[in-house]
Amino acid sequence: MPTGLTCATCGTPICPKCMVVTPVGMKCPNCGRGKGSALFQVRPERFALAGITALAFGAISTIIGFVGFFAYFIAIPYGYFAGTTIMKAAGMKRGLKVEILTGVGMALGALATRFPDMFGPGGFSPSYVFVAIAYHPFMWIAVVISISCAVSKIRYM
Repeated sequence: MPTGLTCATCGTPICPKCMVVTPVGMKCPNCGRGKGSALFQVRPERFALAGITALAFGAISTIIGFVGFFAYFIAIPYGYFAGTTIMKAAGMKRGLKVEILTGVGMALGALATRFPDMFGPGGFSPSYVFVAIAYHPFMWIAVVISISCAVSKIRYM
């Protein structure tokens, strides 16, 4: 039986089993993938700017952890703010690449603030790495909450 449903982009007839529901209407599987959409194409200079922004927000997120227990309540809005700012730095683009850049960039920014603590009087030592990471549990919890909120802001906005 012929279908009366056509793709909103290319106009080809599609069956109800194969259609992809999008905000602008029903699309065929080829048009509905969204991989070629301008929403997911980040220019290299914007991608680099988003990476620098993610590093900065990751470094700042370590300060939240020194508040103590209240870091849980501060890290959530801070993470959403960070996600919004990183997405604006990327030119309001999103997608898996921007999400990964946000998570990795913020994690590296947080680790960079603890980097001086990894060196003792005798130089670099693995025991100092453990101390630098484990000594401030609230800080790392705040960093993880901030990163997860920033990535979710980019994914689900």
